[in-house]
Amino acid sequence: MRAAIFEDIKKIVYTEDYPKPTVSPDYAIVKVSYCGICGSDVSNYKNKNYQTPIIMGHEFSGVITEIGENIDKSYFTIGEKVIGVNPVLDLGKGELRSMGIFKDGGFAEFVKVYKDYLFKIPEFVSFEEAAMIESFAVATRALNKAKIPENQKILIIGGGNIGLTTLSVLRAVRNPHYVLVVEPHEYLRGKAIELGATDALPSSKAKIRKFFKKNGGTPDYIFDCVGNEQTVIMAIDFIKNSGNIVLEGIYRGNISFPISMMILKEISLHGTWGHDREDIIAAIDLVAKKIVEPNKLISKIIPLKDIQSGFEEYLKPGERKFVKILVKI
Repeated sequence: MRAAIFEDIKKIVYTEDYPKPTVSPDYAIVKVSYCGICGSDVSNYKNKNYQTPIIMGHEFSGVITEIGENIDKSYFTIGEKVIGVNPVLDLGKGELRSMGIFKDGGFAEFVKVYKDYLFKIPEFVSFEEAAMIESFAVATRALNKAKIPENQKILIIGGGNIGLTTLSVLRAVRNPHYVLVVEPHEYLRGKAIELGATDALPSSKAKIRKFFKKNGGTPDYIFDCVGNEQTVIMAIDFIKNSGNIVLEGIYRGNISFPISMMILKEISLHGTWGHDREDIIAAIDLVAKKIVEPNKLISKIIPLKDIQSGFEEYLKPGERKFVKILVKI
């Protein structure tokens, strides 16, 4: 089968004769239509975080071609339109079934999917939209973990895929007082405005504070969708007293931050990690009911044979002019 194998740092090899996976009792085989390039895939591509060789990709849509004997065939059928998504919280239970991390994933013609990682998709949801559902599940979990009510003042740090999916879900289901997006890239700031942000600004403290003064005060909630020392310090600086900071970005290693300021401002800090089944089901519902619009976040679709160039796009210096790249299998 056709597949893209991650072999080493910044090296993905396309082949047309990779062995096709075989079905087993608790698994189904899915013929992949589209698979998204995730930020965690890019981090692996750059740093080799997991074992190699492996087929990456965990945000994919497709159809079932084979079904294991332990899967309910009254619910899943051959030809069924599905997504395969890793409920990331399984990692905390010692599960090693995650596709694209411990097992071969979706940057291939066929992928083997554990029964609990398989989700049905309504027929009227496109394969492209379906490949974006995992991103919206991350945002859904962040909102639920923070227990965010309506009419809150919100700051989102980072206008990439996760920042913009978080913006989309917030605008759709929480009716915030304002949402400000802080993002260095002009293209992504423009996309944030298109998706309903009250404003989108570069990381100029003076401009950000001027926005707060004009729009009713400092934020009740800050979503850090970047994940580094500078962004968490920014969040602590800008959050109002007794406010909430939600960490959605993936931090590497240890960071230093002003814990005394957290105590003095009585800040609540919420960590989020991926999603569980309920978050994924909620995200499917948001997409199915057209409450969110995944197609607005898809900037480019590339063929599998060009996947190396797709990953290189994420690492290019200078102005970023895309949100999400999908790979068409």
